[in-house]
Amino acid sequence: MQAPVFSSSLLHPRYWLTWVLMALMALLAQLPYRLQIALGLLLGDLSYRLAKRRRRIAETNIALCFTSLSQQERDALVREHFRSNGIALFETAMAWFMPYWRLRKRFVVKGVEHWQRLQSQGRGALVIGTHLNSLEICNVEVSRLFDFHCSYRAHNNPVYDFIQHRGRERHNPRSKAINRYDIRGMIRVLKRGDWLWYAPDQDYGRKVSEFVPWFGVPAATVASTPRLLKMAGVCAVGIRHRRLPGYKGYEIELTPPLEGLPSGDHYADLVALNRYVEDCVKGSPSEYLWVHRRFKTRPPGEPSFYQ
Repeated sequence: MQAPVFSSSLLHPRYWLTWVLMALMALLAQLPYRLQIALGLLLGDLSYRLAKRRRRIAETNIALCFTSLSQQERDALVREHFRSNGIALFETAMAWFMPYWRLRKRFVVKGVEHWQRLQSQGRGALVIGTHLNSLEICNVEVSRLFDFHCSYRAHNNPVYDFIQHRGRERHNPRSKAINRYDIRGMIRVLKRGDWLWYAPDQDYGRKVSEFVPWFGVPAATVASTPRLLKMAGVCAVGIRHRRLPGYKGYEIELTPPLEGLPSGDHYADLVALNRYVEDCVKGSPSEYLWVHRRFKTRPPGEPSFYQ
């Protein structure tokens, strides 16, 4: 699939508001880092009060996944999650528009030697990512250290899609954003020894998924991940990231190859991948994307959790 390119159609009046919002993001991204974090916290507190539907989704997901927590603890986690979401909006703006020299001091990266060893051998790899709030800003630093492509879901708004695509490629011209539905393109880059970031932790519907436990709940899990590994003949490596205490920056952990993947047992591989994602989420639970309806698709006969 062709990358989005600028055309005169993007200047149609129906997209003017999008351009204004993107310009505002670019301006806000030039503010002092600490001020942006403070504004993000305020935005999160406001959205917690106003975004009632999304709050109910987050409450449902957290109740399903953290059954050992008390109601008070779950409520506190939901509030902290919305504050994290508010910060993530500003972090996305920083990733797309802030000069790198202002960001580089904010990162602590562990496990660089694992990826350096594999890349020096010319081995391709599928990087298993998760939808933690800091993924946009942390991928800035990783793309500076390594050449790796990133799969993404194209946005319905072509202006937003154009800007997010450019924002994700600007820090390394050799690292490309690839539409997640371009399976042939993903296999092609993996087979030639390149690396591809891929997040298999969202519900994309029954047609492309299998039901696999996630936090003990059957969840529609993208079925293509083990197939990508097998067809491309590559290993899977992990990437974890979280905010440092006091919002001082970010810790990024790069893992060696995930053991046993692919194993040849398709279902067992999906179980192992879900367990890996669970471990990433447990490391910083407030930073996971709980407002996504992770359990939207249910096995036949089961009612929706989100009614």
